[in-house]
Amino acid sequence: MIRVRTLLAGVAALFAVGALAGADARAEEGRCNRWNIEVMCSTDAPRMILTDSFEAKVTARNNGDTTLDNVTIRLRGDQGAPCISGPGTGVSLLVEHLAPGESKELTAKFKPESIGLARVLGSARDSLGWASGNCACTVEVIGLPAIEADLSDKDLNGAEKGVFRLNEEFLYVLEVGNDVGTEATPDMKVVFTLPKELEFVSGTGEQSITITGSGQSATSSNFVLAPPNQKVKLTIRVKVLSAPPSTLVKAIASIQTVGGVQLASDTESTTVQ
Repeated sequence: MIRVRTLLAGVAALFAVGALAGADARAEEGRCNRWNIEVMCSTDAPRMILTDSFEAKVTARNNGDTTLDNVTIRLRGDQGAPCISGPGTGVSLLVEHLAPGESKELTAKFKPESIGLARVLGSARDSLGWASGNCACTVEVIGLPAIEADLSDKDLNGAEKGVFRLNEEFLYVLEVGNDVGTEATPDMKVVFTLPKELEFVSGTGEQSITITGSGQSATSSNFVLAPPNQKVKLTIRVKVLSAPPSTLVKAIASIQTVGGVQLASDTESTTVQ
Protein backbone atom coordinates (compact mmCIF):
# COMPACT_ATOMS: atom_id res chain seq x y z
CA MET A 1 0.00 0.00 0.00
CA ILE A 2 2.85 2.39 0.79
CA ARG A 3 4.39 1.76 -2.64
CA VAL A 4 1.05 2.46 -4.41
CA ARG A 5 0.48 5.73 -2.52
CA THR A 6 4.03 6.86 -3.32
CA LEU A 7 3.48 6.12 -7.01
CA LEU A 8 0.18 8.04 -7.06
CA ALA A 9 1.81 11.03 -5.34
CA GLY A 10 4.58 11.08 -7.95
CA VAL A 11 2.08 11.00 -10.81
CA ALA A 12 0.15 13.90 -9.21
CA ALA A 13 3.33 15.92 -8.88
CA LEU A 14 4.17 15.33 -12.54
CA PHE A 15 0.70 16.51 -13.58
CA ALA A 16 1.09 19.64 -11.42
CA VAL A 17 4.47 20.49 -12.95
CA GLY A 18 3.07 19.91 -16.41
CA ALA A 19 0.09 22.15 -15.71
CA LEU A 20 2.35 24.96 -14.51
CA ALA A 21 4.61 24.62 -17.52
CA GLY A 22 1.59 24.67 -19.82
CA ALA A 23 0.24 27.77 -18.09
CA ASP A 24 3.60 29.54 -18.44
CA ALA A 25 3.80 28.59 -22.10
CA ARG A 26 0.27 29.87 -22.76
CA ALA A 27 1.07 33.12 -20.90
CA GLU A 28 4.15 33.67 -23.05
CA GLU A 29 2.30 32.79 -26.23
CA GLY A 30 -0.54 35.25 -25.44
CA ARG A 31 1.60 38.22 -24.36
CA CYS A 32 1.80 41.32 -26.59
CA ASN A 33 2.55 45.03 -26.02
CA ARG A 34 0.98 48.14 -27.47
CA TRP A 35 3.46 50.92 -28.23
CA ASN A 36 1.33 53.97 -28.90
CA ILE A 37 1.67 57.71 -28.32
CA GLU A 38 -0.99 60.36 -28.94
CA VAL A 39 0.11 63.89 -29.85
CA MET A 40 -2.17 66.94 -29.72
CA CYS A 41 -1.45 70.65 -30.10
CA SER A 42 -3.35 73.88 -29.47
CA THR A 43 -2.89 77.67 -29.48
CA ASP A 44 -4.07 80.32 -27.04
CA ALA A 45 -5.82 82.37 -29.77
CA PRO A 46 -7.33 81.14 -33.06
CA ARG A 47 -7.21 84.66 -34.54
CA MET A 48 -4.76 87.51 -34.01
CA ILE A 49 -3.21 90.61 -35.55
CA LEU A 50 0.10 90.61 -37.36
CA THR A 51 2.00 92.59 -34.70
CA ASP A 52 1.02 90.20 -31.89
CA SER A 53 2.55 86.89 -30.78
CA PHE A 54 0.82 83.69 -29.67
CA GLU A 55 1.55 80.66 -27.52
CA ALA A 56 1.27 77.08 -28.73
CA LYS A 57 1.24 73.86 -26.71
CA VAL A 58 1.88 70.23 -27.65
CA THR A 59 0.76 67.38 -25.40
CA ALA A 60 2.15 63.83 -25.73
CA ARG A 61 0.26 61.00 -24.02
CA ASN A 62 1.31 57.34 -23.75
CA ASN A 63 -1.78 55.44 -24.92
CA GLY A 64 -0.03 52.07 -24.88
CA ASP A 65 0.52 49.56 -22.08
CA THR A 66 4.33 49.81 -21.89
CA THR A 67 6.56 52.54 -20.49
CA LEU A 68 8.27 54.48 -23.29
CA ASP A 69 11.91 55.47 -22.78
CA ASN A 70 13.65 58.67 -23.88
CA VAL A 71 10.66 60.30 -25.59
CA THR A 72 11.56 63.47 -27.49
CA ILE A 73 8.75 66.05 -27.71
CA ARG A 74 9.15 68.89 -30.23
CA LEU A 75 7.27 72.08 -31.10
CA ARG A 76 8.30 74.27 -34.02
CA GLY A 77 7.03 76.90 -36.43
CA ASP A 78 6.32 75.58 -39.89
CA GLN A 79 4.52 78.22 -41.96
CA GLY A 80 4.82 81.94 -41.33
CA ALA A 81 5.31 81.68 -37.55
CA PRO A 82 8.91 81.49 -36.32
CA CYS A 83 9.49 80.38 -32.75
CA ILE A 84 10.64 83.19 -30.44
CA SER A 85 11.14 81.08 -27.30
CA GLY A 86 14.68 80.04 -28.19
CA PRO A 87 17.55 80.51 -30.62
CA GLY A 88 16.46 77.74 -33.01
CA THR A 89 13.37 77.02 -35.12
CA GLY A 90 11.59 75.41 -32.18
CA VAL A 91 11.86 73.86 -28.73
CA SER A 92 12.22 70.26 -27.54
CA LEU A 93 11.87 68.25 -24.36
CA LEU A 94 13.42 64.84 -23.54
CA VAL A 95 11.28 62.69 -21.24
CA GLU A 96 13.32 59.84 -19.77
CA HIS A 97 10.33 57.61 -18.96
CA LEU A 98 6.70 58.07 -20.05
CA ALA A 99 4.47 55.58 -18.23
CA PRO A 100 1.20 54.21 -19.69
CA GLY A 101 -1.49 56.89 -19.40
CA GLU A 102 1.04 59.60 -18.52
CA SER A 103 1.15 62.94 -20.40
CA LYS A 104 3.79 65.63 -20.85
CA GLU A 105 3.34 69.16 -22.23
CA LEU A 106 5.64 71.59 -24.02
CA THR A 107 4.84 75.26 -24.77
CA ALA A 108 6.51 78.00 -26.80
CA LYS A 109 5.79 81.45 -28.22
CA PHE A 110 5.59 82.25 -31.94
CA LYS A 111 5.38 85.52 -33.89
CA PRO A 112 3.73 85.61 -37.36
CA GLU A 113 5.57 87.09 -40.33
CA SER A 114 2.67 87.77 -42.68
CA ILE A 115 -1.11 87.95 -42.97
CA GLY A 116 -2.80 84.60 -43.60
CA LEU A 117 -2.46 81.27 -41.82
CA ALA A 118 0.42 80.60 -39.46
CA ARG A 119 1.10 76.93 -38.71
CA VAL A 120 2.86 75.19 -35.84
CA LEU A 121 3.92 71.53 -35.79
CA GLY A 122 4.18 69.23 -32.79
CA SER A 123 5.70 65.76 -32.57
CA ALA A 124 6.76 63.04 -30.12
CA ARG A 125 8.90 59.92 -30.66
CA ASP A 126 10.48 57.33 -28.39
CA SER A 127 14.16 56.39 -28.73
CA LEU A 128 13.42 53.15 -30.62
CA GLY A 129 11.00 54.78 -33.03
CA TRP A 130 8.28 52.26 -32.23
CA ALA A 131 5.90 54.93 -30.88
CA SER A 132 5.59 58.30 -32.61
CA GLY A 133 2.97 60.89 -33.46
CA ASN A 134 2.55 64.30 -35.07
CA CYS A 135 0.09 67.18 -34.99
CA ALA A 136 -0.42 70.63 -36.50
CA CYS A 137 -2.45 73.68 -35.55
CA THR A 138 -3.06 77.00 -37.31
CA VAL A 139 -3.74 80.60 -36.34
CA GLU A 140 -5.46 83.13 -38.61
CA VAL A 141 -3.39 86.30 -38.86
CA ILE A 142 -5.10 89.56 -39.87
CA GLY A 143 -4.03 93.17 -40.26
CA LEU A 144 -4.56 95.87 -37.66
CA PRO A 145 -8.34 96.32 -37.20
CA ALA A 146 -9.99 99.74 -36.97
CA ILE A 147 -11.47 100.24 -33.49
CA GLU A 148 -13.45 103.23 -32.20
CA ALA A 149 -13.68 104.02 -28.50
CA ASP A 150 -15.47 106.66 -26.43
CA LEU A 151 -15.04 107.03 -22.64
CA SER A 152 -17.30 109.29 -20.57
CA ASP A 153 -18.08 109.91 -16.87
CA LYS A 154 -21.66 109.80 -15.50
CA ASP A 155 -23.47 109.68 -12.19
CA LEU A 156 -24.86 106.41 -10.85
CA ASN A 157 -28.11 106.96 -12.80
CA GLY A 158 -26.22 107.33 -16.07
CA ALA A 159 -26.75 111.08 -16.35
CA GLU A 160 -24.12 113.72 -17.13
CA LYS A 161 -22.73 115.48 -14.05
CA GLY A 162 -20.04 118.11 -13.92
CA VAL A 163 -18.44 117.63 -10.50
CA PHE A 164 -17.87 114.67 -8.16
CA ARG A 165 -16.95 115.04 -4.49
CA LEU A 166 -15.01 113.17 -1.80
CA ASN A 167 -16.39 109.67 -1.03
CA GLU A 168 -18.89 109.94 -3.90
CA GLU A 169 -19.21 107.07 -6.37
CA PHE A 170 -19.75 107.54 -10.11
CA LEU A 171 -19.42 105.68 -13.43
CA TYR A 172 -17.01 105.56 -16.33
CA VAL A 173 -18.81 104.28 -19.43
CA LEU A 174 -16.82 103.02 -22.42
CA GLU A 175 -18.35 102.34 -25.83
CA VAL A 176 -16.05 100.37 -28.11
CA GLY A 177 -16.90 99.26 -31.64
CA ASN A 178 -15.68 97.70 -34.86
CA ASP A 179 -15.16 100.73 -37.11
CA VAL A 180 -16.73 99.51 -40.37
CA GLY A 181 -14.42 96.51 -40.51
CA THR A 182 -14.72 93.84 -43.17
CA GLU A 183 -14.06 91.01 -40.72
CA ALA A 184 -14.31 90.19 -37.03
CA THR A 185 -11.67 91.50 -34.69
CA PRO A 186 -9.27 89.17 -32.87
CA ASP A 187 -9.92 88.50 -29.19
CA MET A 188 -9.63 91.80 -27.31
CA LYS A 189 -9.76 93.13 -23.76
CA VAL A 190 -10.05 96.56 -22.12
CA VAL A 191 -7.62 97.73 -19.45
CA PHE A 192 -8.81 100.65 -17.31
CA THR A 193 -6.24 102.79 -15.48
CA LEU A 194 -7.40 105.22 -12.77
CA PRO A 195 -5.59 108.08 -11.04
CA LYS A 196 -4.59 107.68 -7.39
CA GLU A 197 -7.55 109.85 -6.31
CA LEU A 198 -10.05 107.23 -7.52
CA GLU A 199 -10.64 103.58 -6.61
CA PHE A 200 -12.26 100.77 -8.61
CA VAL A 201 -15.49 99.43 -7.03
CA SER A 202 -17.12 97.13 -9.60
CA GLY A 203 -17.66 96.66 -13.33
CA THR A 204 -20.12 95.23 -15.84
CA GLY A 205 -20.21 94.71 -19.60
CA GLU A 206 -22.56 93.76 -22.40
CA GLN A 207 -22.30 90.48 -24.33
CA SER A 208 -21.42 88.57 -21.12
CA ILE A 209 -18.23 90.62 -20.67
CA THR A 210 -16.96 90.62 -17.08
CA ILE A 211 -14.70 93.21 -15.45
CA THR A 212 -12.45 92.58 -12.46
CA GLY A 213 -9.96 94.81 -10.71
CA SER A 214 -8.81 96.55 -7.56
CA GLY A 215 -7.24 99.84 -6.58
CA GLN A 216 -6.45 101.89 -9.66
CA SER A 217 -6.78 99.23 -12.38
CA ALA A 218 -9.40 96.92 -13.89
CA THR A 219 -9.45 94.52 -16.84
CA SER A 220 -12.32 93.07 -18.87
CA SER A 221 -12.69 89.51 -20.08
CA ASN A 222 -11.89 88.80 -23.74
CA PHE A 223 -14.43 89.65 -26.43
CA VAL A 224 -14.76 89.88 -30.23
CA LEU A 225 -16.53 92.52 -32.34
CA ALA A 226 -18.28 91.36 -35.50
CA PRO A 227 -18.15 93.33 -38.78
CA PRO A 228 -19.00 95.89 -39.87
CA ASN A 229 -19.83 97.94 -36.76
CA GLN A 230 -20.76 95.86 -33.71
CA LYS A 231 -20.46 97.86 -30.48
CA VAL A 232 -20.39 96.94 -26.80
CA LYS A 233 -20.64 99.03 -23.65
CA LEU A 234 -18.46 98.51 -20.59
CA THR A 235 -19.08 100.31 -17.29
CA ILE A 236 -16.92 100.62 -14.20
CA ARG A 237 -18.02 102.12 -10.89
CA VAL A 238 -15.40 104.13 -9.01
CA LYS A 239 -15.14 105.98 -5.69
CA VAL A 240 -13.47 109.32 -4.96
CA LEU A 241 -10.71 108.84 -2.39
CA SER A 242 -9.24 112.35 -2.38
CA ALA A 243 -9.31 115.64 -4.25
CA PRO A 244 -6.40 116.45 -6.59
CA PRO A 245 -4.58 119.80 -6.40
CA SER A 246 -5.82 120.81 -9.86
CA THR A 247 -9.42 119.45 -9.38
CA LEU A 248 -9.00 117.39 -12.56
CA VAL A 249 -8.21 113.65 -12.74
CA LYS A 250 -7.74 111.54 -15.85
CA ALA A 251 -8.93 107.95 -16.48
CA ILE A 252 -7.65 105.85 -19.39
CA ALA A 253 -9.30 102.97 -21.26
CA SER A 254 -6.91 100.92 -23.42
CA ILE A 255 -8.32 98.39 -25.92
CA GLN A 256 -5.72 95.66 -26.39
CA THR A 257 -5.22 92.26 -27.95
CA VAL A 258 -4.88 89.28 -25.61
CA GLY A 259 -1.11 89.58 -26.02
CA GLY A 260 -1.16 93.23 -24.89
CA VAL A 261 -0.87 95.09 -28.23
CA GLN A 262 -2.88 98.33 -28.00
CA LEU A 263 -5.47 98.77 -30.75
CA ALA A 264 -7.13 101.95 -29.49
CA SER A 265 -7.51 104.07 -26.36
CA ASP A 266 -9.48 106.96 -24.95
CA THR A 267 -9.16 109.20 -21.89
CA GLU A 268 -11.66 111.15 -19.81
CA SER A 269 -10.87 114.11 -17.58
CA THR A 270 -13.13 114.40 -14.54
CA THR A 271 -13.58 117.26 -12.09
CA VAL A 272 -13.18 116.10 -8.49
CA GLN A 273 -13.49 118.39 -5.45
